[in-house]
Amino acid sequence: MKKNGTISNGLVMDDLITVRAKLWLEIDGKPFFGEGRFKLLNGIDKYGSINQAAKAAGIPYRRAWSYLHAMEDRLGIKLIVTQTGGYNGGGTLLSMEAKEFVKRYEGMMSDLEGVLKKKTWNFL
Repeated sequence: MKKNGTISNGLVMDDLITVRAKLWLEIDGKPFFGEGRFKLLNGIDKYGSINQAAKAAGIPYRRAWSYLHAMEDRLGIKLIVTQTGGYNGGGTLLSMEAKEFVKRYEGMMSDLEGVLKKKTWNFL
């Protein structure tokens, strides 16, 4: 039970409330980029492999390819550069446009987190 801004165990109500937010991007009201796809692109940049990036992001390989094609179609830019075979094997790199896109998304996430930390939230 709440008594004078506290719960029966003596904790202040505001101590139990945490404000969180998720950031996603939409085009024409349809989401196309968020945390999962951000993890996928970061994984590609880190591992140089769509397969390894998909595993790290916790999504199936085929879905990762589907996400990449959908994002490229929606954004109208090439996100990845693939290489097949060769001496060191194949691999996948992020395009310069993709790196810039990821950098801007990271900036938006940082700004959002900053707002949430700076703002005083009173619910009582």
